[in-house]
Amino acid sequence: MLNKKRLVFLVILVGCFVFGAYFWKIRHTGAFFWRSAENSTSADDMDFTVHVGDYLITREEVEWEYKLYMNQIETPEVVGQTEGQPVNGEKPDVLDPLVKKPNMELYNKILADLIERKLLYQFLESDQKFTLKEPSRYTACVQEWADASKRLPALVQNTKNSEHLKSMLCEKSILTQYVRDRVNPAVTVSEDDIHSYFNTHKAEFVEPARVVIRQIAIGNEDEAKKIRAKANVQNFAQLAKENSITPEAKQGGILGPFAKGEMPSVFDIAFEMSPGSIQGILKSTYGFHILMLEKKIPRFELSYEAAKPKITKDLTQKRQEEEYKKWVESALNTIPIKSSRAF
Repeated sequence: MLNKKRLVFLVILVGCFVFGAYFWKIRHTGAFFWRSAENSTSADDMDFTVHVGDYLITREEVEWEYKLYMNQIETPEVVGQTEGQPVNGEKPDVLDPLVKKPNMELYNKILADLIERKLLYQFLESDQKFTLKEPSRYTACVQEWADASKRLPALVQNTKNSEHLKSMLCEKSILTQYVRDRVNPAVTVSEDDIHSYFNTHKAEFVEPARVVIRQIAIGNEDEAKKIRAKANVQNFAQLAKENSITPEAKQGGILGPFAKGEMPSVFDIAFEMSPGSIQGILKSTYGFHILMLEKKIPRFELSYEAAKPKITKDLTQKRQEEEYKKWVESALNTIPIKSSRAF
């Protein structure tokens, strides 16, 4: 009897793991309908329904969101036209992305996002401490819906599509608010947490040696030679303002501070120079450079107080991501997901 119970428990555990791993896969890779890397996509690959709790996701719904995404990329915003209408009453030329061979990776990513959105939205509806009926929660998404309707009129030309767009935008907005109001507040980072991280990761809080330089960059080598011949500490900044072709010329060619490796290799020589010395002419793909070292900033270790803001931010972000994953797992354990296809 005991062994039988263990077997049943093991089957359930494996089932939960497989489903969780599969959901993670479609969420992060978009790999949902691929049969193999070599096979081309057929119409059957896109023929499906997915039940997320009480909500039915159909192929048509995913296709609509796919078209919305693609047309946002491919259709320029309407400028200088009333209510987003084309000139002379002509119908807008909106490309149907599914006429071409669809990008299945993107298509499946949109499906995964839609499944997650419907899953989490249904799950948060059961939270009595989060008031969905509060009108202010919908102010931003309704405005976004109005703006999008003007920008892409062909995709909202009937009531069904218009309401679909509004629902999608408001669900996303509500989920963002829920994470902010109910998920993230569970995260705390104490002074002890920050101290512990600082003490065990001190190598992360070292500022490397850096330099501040001035440069004159010239496109022509002969001209660069003439400028180099007359450049000195006193006139270098003025020569940069008058002759350099780079944006920092207006500031007398000042660059930095920067560490070795943060700039193109032509600037590495600055770490071997002495303050006030001039080097050049140095050739790069950008032109011909004349460099003057302003100052060196030695390597130093950050104090706890200096490192604290970054540690706090990083730990908070990491713990918020962990809390979000727990929330998704709770939703997966509460709301069933069923598909018309066996994957």
